[in-house]
Amino acid sequence: MAHHSFDYSHTLDEIAAFLFNRRETLLNNWRTACEADPSLKKISALSREEFNNIVPIILDSLEQQLLGKKLEVNPAIAAQSHGLQRWQKSLDLPDLLTELSHLSVIIFDELKLFRQLFPQSEPDAILQVQQKVLVFMHETMLGSITKHDELQRLEAANRAASLEQALQEMEDLSRQRGDFLRTSSHDLRSGLSLSMGAAHFLQMDDLSPEERQQYADMLTRNLTNVQSLLTGLMDLARLEAGHEPVQLQEFDAAHLLTDLVTGVQPIAAERSLILRADGPASMVVKTDRLKLYRIAQNLLTNALKYTPSLPDRPGLISISWSAENDWRWGFSVQDSGPGLPAGLLEVFHKQLKPIVEETSTLAPDAAQPAAALPNDEHRVPDDPLTETPPGALTDKGEGIGLQIVKRLCESIGASLEIESTPGRGTLFRVRMLMQPSS
Repeated sequence: MAHHSFDYSHTLDEIAAFLFNRRETLLNNWRTACEADPSLKKISALSREEFNNIVPIILDSLEQQLLGKKLEVNPAIAAQSHGLQRWQKSLDLPDLLTELSHLSVIIFDELKLFRQLFPQSEPDAILQVQQKVLVFMHETMLGSITKHDELQRLEAANRAASLEQALQEMEDLSRQRGDFLRTSSHDLRSGLSLSMGAAHFLQMDDLSPEERQQYADMLTRNLTNVQSLLTGLMDLARLEAGHEPVQLQEFDAAHLLTDLVTGVQPIAAERSLILRADGPASMVVKTDRLKLYRIAQNLLTNALKYTPSLPDRPGLISISWSAENDWRWGFSVQDSGPGLPAGLLEVFHKQLKPIVEETSTLAPDAAQPAAALPNDEHRVPDDPLTETPPGALTDKGEGIGLQIVKRLCESIGASLEIESTPGRGTLFRVRMLMQPSS
């Protein structure tokens, strides 16, 4: 039996030209079909350019294949770019399969329309085109799906690594918190033991008035430290448990900070410190008034406690506030003290993670982690006349107080920035929105 071969090149040229002239309609119909599909919820958010992506280039390759020409772009590689773009637009793999299936159906619908409009066309030629389109779309879908799946696997691996890192950080934080609580418990026990010892000596009858006064001062000092430590721990526990909800209200922050400074001026004068308040006369903000006051009070109290005054040069503490723009403001507390001890800076660096500007105010290296600071930098005693005797309660109120400040800042959406230079002083900067975001 003789075999006959037919030349369908003319029909193929007509079909290729038809698909080219119908391309805009084809792409519009494809989008309409995708938007009508309830499973494709993210398609409507894409612009025309984002939705079409490189599909016109893929259709160019289809035309070149129908005409028997050399492909200018490998359709599988182009399809991988499409899969990448869809992954970047957060479309899932089933979404990708569905939308490409709609594209295949639309192309076949166009071939049916061609047969209706040109009934004289060779049926075998149209069948041959359908086979070519089927193979072409299979390769296209495979390339796009392969790239999308590869990216999903990579994302899953990165997510697993991130979760593992987060778990490690949580374990480190838990250990640090345990060390912190153990240190605080040790200080409480030491303070109570010293208080009991002082109370025991006060019961002795053969004490001189000077010795009796010394033991009484020791008892008062250590009981005060114990009370401060317990209060701080209770405040911190309440904040971490979420028992202090935010109460938003509109008020003048400039008046609040001015009143705070005015109220502690007698303490500053008693310690021979210069305390300055500078800023606009009025600054209306909306936040939690009590929490803002507690933040400023803790920072100011800390500065008053640890800033020494020398006979020839009084210590200086400055609190200032200003607006950065129409929607953000901040205030700062800066002292001329010896700077934060390296150990406490390390706590902030690893546990509290304060935010620090790239350009620091105190010095170029003021924002460096604690490891860059000398280990022998410590705060001078807050009062040389009442220096804590060896073995007495070491003051951890500073660390607890600053942790409370950090938690309070987090609760009202404020950032806490810390800069400290050994021998020069410490700066705490609190920044927040004028009005809380919705």
